Amino acid sequence: MAGAEPLLSSAAAERGSLLGTTRRFVFGFAAVFAIAIIAISSYLYFQHREFTRVMRQNVIFEATQLRAEFLAFDAAVAEILAGTPDRARNQAQLRYDIILARLAAIEQGRSAEVYLGDPELAPNFVSLASDIRQWEGSVTRFTSGDDAAGYSLLQQLAAAAPRFGSFTARANTLTQIRIADTNRRLEHLYLLLISLLVAGAVVVAVISRLLLRQAAATDAAHRHLAALARDLEAARRQAEAANRAKSSFLASMSHELRTPLNAVIGFADIMHQGLFGPLGNARYDEYVSSIQQSGQHLLSLINDILDMSRIEAGRVELNEDRIDVGMVLEDCLDLVAVQARAKNVRVDFPRGQSDGALWADERAMRQMVLNLLSNAVKFTAEGGKVTVEHGTAADGWYDISITDTGIGMAESEVARVFEPFARGGSQLVRQQYDGTGLGLPITRRLVELHGGRIQLKSQVGVGTTALLRFPPERISRVADFGAILSTPGND
Repeated sequence: MAGAEPLLSSAAAERGSLLGTTRRFVFGFAAVFAIAIIAISSYLYFQHREFTRVMRQNVIFEATQLRAEFLAFDAAVAEILAGTPDRARNQAQLRYDIILARLAAIEQGRSAEVYLGDPELAPNFVSLASDIRQWEGSVTRFTSGDDAAGYSLLQQLAAAAPRFGSFTARANTLTQIRIADTNRRLEHLYLLLISLLVAGAVVVAVISRLLLRQAAATDAAHRHLAALARDLEAARRQAEAANRAKSSFLASMSHELRTPLNAVIGFADIMHQGLFGPLGNARYDEYVSSIQQSGQHLLSLINDILDMSRIEAGRVELNEDRIDVGMVLEDCLDLVAVQARAKNVRVDFPRGQSDGALWADERAMRQMVLNLLSNAVKFTAEGGKVTVEHGTAADGWYDISITDTGIGMAESEVARVFEPFARGGSQLVRQQYDGTGLGLPITRRLVELHGGRIQLKSQVGVGTTALLRFPPERISRVADFGAILSTPGND
């Protein structure tokens, strides 16, 4: 929860960004929808107009023009036969060629699909096309000066005239029918488009409402989380202040707590030894012994608590120097030897090997090793074994290993035993073995102050291995220190 103010400002910025994004999405979606509807409507409208125009132009216009050319051709032939002087016979040929061109354009164009697709118009159109092509021989003879061919041609034109009229009328009617059908289909499309527009508007409105409500709910959740973050930050600061006050108090009370206890223990020891004469009653000796043992136990507990408080308060300063690890281990083993013999626990350690040296705080090193050795002996049953090893590992770190054949722990309990006042094992085990649960937490903090780490490997009913690991620079600093001492003039 550290840094609550940046968290709150970040939450506010995220909230504003979310609301802005939601509004932009809603407005953008509505705009795109409206533009799409307008574009589709415009497209349909212009396509409708273009279809109507093309239908009228291609079908009615071509049929009308074909009939107009037919009438012009008929008039030209009649005028020539009537002896109109300004009418040359090649005018009839020109008019006939125009009719053929119109017919070819119709047959090759899209209008032919309309004519041939109508059961009423198709026979008429085919018949007219056949008649027009049959006139070619009569036109050729007429333009060559054969008036008889011209009169025969007039008779053929007169016979075809009614069919041209019905052809044009039917083409016009068919065009109107197709345009009316198209208009109906487009009306249905317009209705569908309007329905889509209304439905889309409703959907946009619903989605917009849901998005805005969701954004409002998210905004409220952000405000709640921000308030909760402020409360948690305040609670964290209060807890840290209380913890600092506790640690500072205990660290400052070290002298006040230890001095009277040392006095109680010292006076009890004098009375127990009878330095100034016997107490006069055997029960007094028993009471004095109990006072002495209880005082020593209480002093040990207070020492652990005060050490942990000093570490948490940051008042521990390492007094580092070159130390002989083997000698430190031997001294610690001597201190737990009585405890080990009382439980008939064998301690294996190759004494006399002083090939290991570290740059460390000797008092802290002794405290770490004693904590681990005391635990190993305490939790090992009678007849068990504790093995102590030390040396440089393959990765360059310096390891101190203490392995016992004790009761062990489950894997889930290994991490918990490094928490202050936490103890592994069942309730029955914790009642059977006394202790505050501060030995391992203190050991971990001390080894971390040296840049190292502690590792535990344990198995229920098999035992536990505690491994203190010190970084390679702790070894190299010893080597550098030895090189300095060996330099001439530094003796």
